[in-house]
Amino acid sequence: MLKQLILLFHLVSMSFVTIFLSDGIEIESNLPDELVKDSTYVVDVIIKKGDLFGFAKYQQDFPEGFEAKPVETAEASFTFADGKMKFIWMALPETDEVKVTYALTAYSDAPEQSIIEGRFSYIQDNERKSYDIPNRTVRVISDEVEEVKLPALAEVSRTVTDEGNGSYRVDLTIDKQGIFGFSKLEEYLPAGAEAEMLTGEKSVFSQVDEKAKFVWMSIPDGEQLKIAYSVKASGDVLAQLQSMEGNFAFLDENETKTVAIMGTEVEEAASIAEVEEVTVPEEPADTAEQEIADTGAEDINEVSEPEPEQMATPDEPEVAQVEEQAVEQPEEQPEEQVQEKIEEQTASVEETLIPERVTDIPAPETGIVYKVQIVAGHKVVEEAYLRETYKFQEAYVLDNHEGWVKYITGQFNVYKQARDKRESLVAAQHNFPGPFVTAYNAGERITVQEALMISNQQWFK
Repeated sequence: MLKQLILLFHLVSMSFVTIFLSDGIEIESNLPDELVKDSTYVVDVIIKKGDLFGFAKYQQDFPEGFEAKPVETAEASFTFADGKMKFIWMALPETDEVKVTYALTAYSDAPEQSIIEGRFSYIQDNERKSYDIPNRTVRVISDEVEEVKLPALAEVSRTVTDEGNGSYRVDLTIDKQGIFGFSKLEEYLPAGAEAEMLTGEKSVFSQVDEKAKFVWMSIPDGEQLKIAYSVKASGDVLAQLQSMEGNFAFLDENETKTVAIMGTEVEEAASIAEVEEVTVPEEPADTAEQEIADTGAEDINEVSEPEPEQMATPDEPEVAQVEEQAVEQPEEQPEEQVQEKIEEQTASVEETLIPERVTDIPAPETGIVYKVQIVAGHKVVEEAYLRETYKFQEAYVLDNHEGWVKYITGQFNVYKQARDKRESLVAAQHNFPGPFVTAYNAGERITVQEALMISNQQWFK
């Protein structure tokens, strides 16, 4: 359908271009350089003919997707067929200038860029003359306004209500914009507290130890979400609930961003000096060898953190692997009860500690990365010790995580590659107490299950 004619006189896109031919003939045209799809433009052509009279023809050739219709013909016959637009005079008007006008429409199937050809023909002194009009390049653009992507932002507020008899209600308000897809909210409850979801806004709720978690595979639309949960705890924990730590994490361009949930400051925090005065006595140690061998329980507690059933990948990737390798540990032995059997190393063993050395500072990690943890302990041992004990000659790095020194090898963007690396280490019979796959997001350690969901990858046995 031909839309309403649009008269444009933009200094750039609709400015006149003058063409000089022989015999003192000039042709001006304001054919635009850009046309909006499904819009119509009125194009003027002015022919300064001088003393020319008699037969003449003005022609322009348009590609498929264009249509031309006459507006002012100046006594010429007008035709448009097969992309050829023609103004034909059997006898030119006697005026010095002849002006014709046509309506040009570029439809949705018109090429994004076209070269428009043309020519002007006439008869003078019984001789037919024809001159090519310089080509014009015309672009066809869309009038659709590009969707402006809102920056991903979030803010979370918390209110706590004491309902008596050791029961509390926690309300959380999430104000967000530009956030879609996977999101997670975590609250770190007081010791011994039990939480139960009241309002979840289509989230999956779980509690592991003292951590309450709300997870969305695809967070609902809307600028504000309200969730609530109840807490039962012995003693007066109102102040702890009001000031407890929490965070809201979401994906922005496949990168995880985290917003802290700021609690109410109930009392002034202890000064740094006061904190530094508190020391934790160390239990006697056995040997560096025993330290490495006793890491199984720590690894089990870390890897086997349960996820909600709706989010779990088949067979829980790393848990079974690590539990089989730690059969010598007591069943269901909590981490805080695992005794550190590490003695003060003898002078000969102390010499095996890694000396201070200068290394290159690695570039910060971005996105999801999978690695393989081979062993862990509470002290750093020299590289030669690992190579001799486990016959392991490959490169590795140290990761200080939750009080443990973890020995990590490999770095993979695909989970299956890390899984294959783990299998190769097992097949090589290094006798590691692991190994198992670990996951990191922008350098921060996360569970493999979360990494698989964020990176949209498949779990493999």
